[in-house]
Amino acid sequence: MRMKHSLLALALSALLITGCGSDSDSDSTPTETEPTPTPTKPATGTGAFDYASVWGPDIDWQLENPFYAYIDEVVREDMLRQFQGSGIPENGFKVDPSDLRERKMASLAAGDGKYIENAAYNDNQITFADVLLYLSDTISGFTVEYNFDEQLNAYQWKVTWDANGDGENEYESDPDWYATYMIDFAEFRREKFYDAQGEALYLRLEDVLVENNSGVLFKSFSPGMTERREQVQLDQAERRRNSSPSYYSEDTDVIIVPSVMLIPIEEFGVAGGTPVFLKNVEARSHNLRPDIYKEDQAITMADVMLSINEQELAQVGYSFWGTLESGVELNHFVINEINGKRKGGAHGYVINTGVSYAMNDFAAKYLVPGVVGHVEISESYCDHNGTSNYLDPSDTSTDYPDGLIDAEPLAANNELHCNPETTDVDDWFVDQEFHLFSDVWLMNNPGDTVTVVNFHMYDYYPPAESKRVAGDGKWPEYDARNAKFALNDSHFGWGIANCGNCHSLSGIHSEGDIGADLGVNPKLVDIYDTGKITSHPVNDASELVIAPYQCAECHGSNGAPSGHGEFARCYWCHAEDFVPENHGSVSTYVTRADVYGSDADKLGGNNPALYNRAYDSIAVNSADVEGMEELTQEVQGWDNQESTTFDMLPPNENVNWEGYWGMYPDDMKIRTNNDWMTDPTYPDPYACVTCHYEKEG
Repeated sequence: MRMKHSLLALALSALLITGCGSDSDSDSTPTETEPTPTPTKPATGTGAFDYASVWGPDIDWQLENPFYAYIDEVVREDMLRQFQGSGIPENGFKVDPSDLRERKMASLAAGDGKYIENAAYNDNQITFADVLLYLSDTISGFTVEYNFDEQLNAYQWKVTWDANGDGENEYESDPDWYATYMIDFAEFRREKFYDAQGEALYLRLEDVLVENNSGVLFKSFSPGMTERREQVQLDQAERRRNSSPSYYSEDTDVIIVPSVMLIPIEEFGVAGGTPVFLKNVEARSHNLRPDIYKEDQAITMADVMLSINEQELAQVGYSFWGTLESGVELNHFVINEINGKRKGGAHGYVINTGVSYAMNDFAAKYLVPGVVGHVEISESYCDHNGTSNYLDPSDTSTDYPDGLIDAEPLAANNELHCNPETTDVDDWFVDQEFHLFSDVWLMNNPGDTVTVVNFHMYDYYPPAESKRVAGDGKWPEYDARNAKFALNDSHFGWGIANCGNCHSLSGIHSEGDIGADLGVNPKLVDIYDTGKITSHPVNDASELVIAPYQCAECHGSNGAPSGHGEFARCYWCHAEDFVPENHGSVSTYVTRADVYGSDADKLGGNNPALYNRAYDSIAVNSADVEGMEELTQEVQGWDNQESTTFDMLPPNENVNWEGYWGMYPDDMKIRTNNDWMTDPTYPDPYACVTCHYEKEG
């Protein structure tokens, strides 16, 4: 499978935590109507304290903020406006969650069929099916018909759409409409290879939760994609019907996943590890998200992992991601550990599940190499031949995908039909389900495979110099458990992390104890360039800042709890919805211009080139085979291959959607102790692991 690299290098949060009536007048008899039911919001009890391998808060989440849905058309400018907040998307239809919920509950109470009741989700949650029916309810000329197919165990949809409003329907009861979704990047602009059309779904629309500020596109796909999707859904439904408990009691609702592969991290920054292969894994609901699902009615990928824990087949740990520093609201439990091997830095875990023969259906087509030097030729649905291996000049075969639909299906890949006339190549230029989280990846109808593999981002974003991971030997690391004069809870400052909140150096120790090796600093320094913490001399000793990790070297952790569910890269917790108290400069906000502007020499920070990576973009028409071949040959002779990204889309100033999203604005607020800058008082991650020490996870 392809691993969507951007899934990992995100910041981490550790968040702790109407009635309807009738009008009457004097000439009519008052009538009574049934009140609209209020959507059920169950009591919390999220798996924070119920599972040994789950760390996180009790939460009660539902979608509150408006988002945009698109009908048949979305362009890059729509995405930029939506996710960069630069205006209203031209092709977007604004969806108000509160209005949708009110309409849905009134419809269910009236039994008018405008909306459907979901078997798994709580009434207050919103699925893609809800959005599709909401558009049918509110958009003139857009009508949705539906029926439930028992064999597929899924709803099927037909759309009638008068796109230009002239009274003539461009689509009439079209069965090929389905959805893709676009994730919220917020200020994060290093996403690569992301098409404006988003990510395609084989999942049932009624099974997919709408996330905060996501984009949802509904469009007519080719009959070939509809056929393939229904083939996949039939496969899943039959597997569900054939699932029965053996480990659990007979009255337990279970699914059976034929194949599960877990690959723990072996060494930070090195992909790989010894795989764990499990067969016929039996999974039940653990009700990890009672705020989202009805009790015992949902079996998610997280439930598969918790069932593996429960049966002692392997150990998978979770932590909670709330609102990220980039501004993305996730509110999900994320896999952070396999068999004691925790993720850290830009090295973590990627999840996937589905029907194995269809896992590569949405693999990237052969255009020109996406980024020259980081490319592999990928087969996708009905595209297995047509060109030679361009990386091998001696290859004269036609055994490699060419971006065009083959005339004949490949039986080994369970392809039923491959017709260049009916299978639009645009159907396969979107990624498939790479930005779902395991606690909301509904598997009531399971595929035949689940994978959790480790993948690191160091080759994509940070250079080698910025791989600051506890235990890498590049910086001094102090174990507070071995302190010379450890403190206990009798100390008046017990639990206060920054000694400098109460003490100055001159007030704690004699002048003779203030040496160069103490490393205290009154201002931020450039750690990236110097490769070490350096002290700026000052005349006024009161300006000196206490470096907590140095105090802890002698005085211990001072009551700091171990762990927090994450290992290294501790600033990921210091996000929008969690600012640690008594941590001094670790939660300071500065602007990007302050780091890389005229005062950069004073403030320091990491290499600015790392975060300005908007590579040159070249528009490529994928249908122009001769043009692609000519451009490929031309580019292979360039000296700057590594900094060239090819783009199917039109160029846009300072933005390359298919490559890097664009430039970060100078006034963007960023926290200290982040990838943008590190300060010596808390030289992440080494200072953090001194107090919050958990060497082996």
